[in-house]
Amino acid sequence: MKKMLAVALILVAGSLFAAELEVGAKAPAFSLVNAVDGKTIDMKPDDGFTKVVIFTCNQCPYAQAFEPRIIEIVNKWNGKGVRFYAIDPNDETRYPEESLAGMKKRAEEKGYPLPYLKDADSSVAKAYGARVTPHVFVVDGGGIVRYRGYVDDQADPAKRQTTALTDALGALTNGRDVANASTRAFGCSIKWKT
Repeated sequence: MKKMLAVALILVAGSLFAAELEVGAKAPAFSLVNAVDGKTIDMKPDDGFTKVVIFTCNQCPYAQAFEPRIIEIVNKWNGKGVRFYAIDPNDETRYPEESLAGMKKRAEEKGYPLPYLKDADSSVAKAYGARVTPHVFVVDGGGIVRYRGYVDDQADPAKRQTTALTDALGALTNGRDVANASTRAFGCSIKWKT
């Protein structure tokens, strides 16, 4: 009986999550509400701009640790042909701080220079195969995933050895291939909408 239950749980879990998008895959488009102003933002994969899609949230200590670096990266690359999208896929019914109001409050307190979008049913996170917060996908102007993984290799900036997101943006904006195109994102598990 226990073995059957374990197999059933594995099958259910496997059906809930799509595979993480591969480098070279076409990125899914999305249309989500920006918590800051209530407007809907559309991400069109083949719009000619490099895009950075960051799955993040309010309550995860890893997301909080990377938040200043993400803001720094956005400030550095905004206006250089790069568009940024922070997406919160967590279930706000179980985690009220992940509501639109909680997201708006955090974005305003931290001075987010990028839209903070609510993935209310977690469908965008599932389409990208995001697993944790933060989890980053860089998409080129033609809509192809060119990098996926972590922001940096360490939550503590003093210990980091790899600045993978910055390196990927530098390569793409200079017409080069991303040398380290896939890293293993780490952080808090996404709190899926059920």
